[in-house]
Amino acid sequence: MLSKNMIVVAVVAVLVIASVGVILLVETEDKDPQINILAQVNSEGSAIFVSGEINSLEDFGGKIFATPGPASIQHMMLMNYITEETDYDFRAAPGEGVEKSDDVVYWTQVGPVQMKDFLEDGTIQGGIAWEPYNSQIVAEVDGAWIYKWSDELIEAHPCCVLAVNSEFEQNNPETVERFVAAHVVATAWIMETVQDNTSANYSYMVDIGSKFAFGDNSTEDKEVTKDSLSHVAFDYAITDAWKSSLEDVVDTYATLGLFEKDPESLGYDTNEEFVDTIVNTTYLENAANVSEADEADELLDVRVGWLAGDIHQLARLVAMDENIGAGLGYGDRSIFEAFGLNIIGGDGNPYANGGVVMDAFFSDDIDIGYLGAPPAILRTVNAMA
Repeated sequence: MLSKNMIVVAVVAVLVIASVGVILLVETEDKDPQINILAQVNSEGSAIFVSGEINSLEDFGGKIFATPGPASIQHMMLMNYITEETDYDFRAAPGEGVEKSDDVVYWTQVGPVQMKDFLEDGTIQGGIAWEPYNSQIVAEVDGAWIYKWSDELIEAHPCCVLAVNSEFEQNNPETVERFVAAHVVATAWIMETVQDNTSANYSYMVDIGSKFAFGDNSTEDKEVTKDSLSHVAFDYAITDAWKSSLEDVVDTYATLGLFEKDPESLGYDTNEEFVDTIVNTTYLENAANVSEADEADELLDVRVGWLAGDIHQLARLVAMDENIGAGLGYGDRSIFEAFGLNIIGGDGNPYANGGVVMDAFFSDDIDIGYLGAPPAILRTVNAMA
């Protein structure tokens, strides 16, 4: 296992480039819970997959594609690609028996964990999902292939982030501080571990990722998990370049007409100003200064939400694993426990997509969540409208 000293060096090195944000989100009239983005979780790692009956873009017309839902970055990327790069319309799939047009690419909402079955039975002819489900589909469905990886659609695009309910953050800053510190340590461990796919740490990481995604540790599932890891860029740092990419997401949502009111109509002069309002790097900047909790200390409860089977969110699995914690010198404690935290899964965990995680924030079912940055932005703006 990687030593704590090596982790700290990695943490400090990356924190130097973290950019400064502000803490609070603008109050809304209806006082709906708002969220702040605290750290990156990953970028890239999604793909458009298609069945064997699709040989090129010309075959997309009249076909039904699955997405995790309109609030997801996957849906946004597919919608943007179809509307900006082709002459097809992009519409929700009609009911059974309704004639479809060859001039339209249709979408339907399907959880990524179910997309393989839907593709096999012909309900869909393609889709866009997060890893490891694209790799699974290609490995297990005859004729299925990857049409485009997400970095071909939007290079180094933002994906999953760590977000917090702003009211919880105001009332429990120490808990949030400790959570972000644990997230940094777990992500740094992953970033180090993926560099050597022959190490014991890598094999163990594949095992826990495979079990989470597929409920099994079969040889086939582990091979799929290994493939999926090669398509995901894990990181926690929030840089100026990353924030600029988030501004592009805001612009894309506005262009696609998915905002009930765009940030400008809500009083923000620029997308940059809006992104600076919802991104808070304060805890990232202080993460290296957060000490381990004493083993005798009472753990601080935090309710956490995460997505079903999403290998992007591997940091949570790593931070909750006692064996990894032991390898880092935390005794019989996980990384979260070593930083004084007791993780409680939110009601409804694991969640189907980022929009549902936002629902859990709004209904006060979770305090902290792992979800896509785009659905966090979309639902936040629309809650303010």
